[in-house]
Amino acid sequence: MRCYGLLLLSMFFVIGCATQPPPAQPPIVVEGEVVSRGQAPFAALVLETAAHNYYLLVFENEADRQAVAAEAPVRLRVEGTPYLDRWQGIPYTHLRVHRWERLR
Repeated sequence: MRCYGLLLLSMFFVIGCATQPPPAQPPIVVEGEVVSRGQAPFAALVLETAAHNYYLLVFENEADRQAVAAEAPVRLRVEGTPYLDRWQGIPYTHLRVHRWERLR
């Protein structure tokens, strides 16, 4: 009986931990050079900062993505929410773009 209680308690602990969402990241502002990386149709727009941090840009609006892609390489200031996802099979920091502006 004692073993079943311990098992039940363990299951509740695991279920409770598994259902908690990851903490939301606050928006950040980064500046850097945006270039297109990869081969079509898998090309992505990547921002590199002066400190050599890389962010794969994910635009909320396709028209914004096309406007930036047409001008790449271009220097931008981007405000967005960072998150970790995979790109071409490896973990890569993505930045969900909320606002952007050209620096040059």
